[in-house]
Amino acid sequence: MYFDIGSNVGMWSLANIQYCDKIIAVEASPKTFGILSNNCRGKNIFPLNYAVCNKEKGSEVSFYEANYHTLSTINKDWLVSEKSRFFNQPYKEITCKTIKLDDLIAEYGLPDLIKIDVEGGEYECVSSLTTRPDMLCFEWASETNNITFKCLEYLVGLGFTQFYLQFKDAYTFRPAEFFGVEIIKEKLQKTIPKKDWGMLWCK
Repeated sequence: MYFDIGSNVGMWSLANIQYCDKIIAVEASPKTFGILSNNCRGKNIFPLNYAVCNKEKGSEVSFYEANYHTLSTINKDWLVSEKSRFFNQPYKEITCKTIKLDDLIAEYGLPDLIKIDVEGGEYECVSSLTTRPDMLCFEWASETNNITFKCLEYLVGLGFTQFYLQFKDAYTFRPAEFFGVEIIKEKLQKTIPKKDWGMLWCK
């Protein structure tokens, strides 16, 4: 079983369902969630409409629903900060129900892989986890290395010891080798703001 956090319209889930028995696909945006539900119907992909963060289950969080659906986020700076590659993107502010990764694990069990792609809300998501799965990956962007470093610090505290820095995205990619956290930090420090991005793998 996999968790797909920030599932958007389900492209990652659809590409990866062949590798597991089921995927729990979580998407915060109500508008995007409707598309996700249609795309995943009948495919052992189970969509849930929540924002995954470190707030108690069923509480509410501000969510910034961008006109371009892949940019929606709980991190307003992702859309309004001049440091962001997505500066000045139009959005509307709504509220979404929240759930923790721990809540999902309590209900569905510990997944083999947690994939997190939540557009600048990675730390809030990662820090809702207190049980270590075998593998976790989350999106990073060069201009938000501060968020990535916080995530790494938290995950090291959970017991993750090996990491891989993937550039850009490929839905079915899996790393062939892993490195210590200090090597990953050095690589991140050399990335180019508003240009480099990808997924960071942890085990």
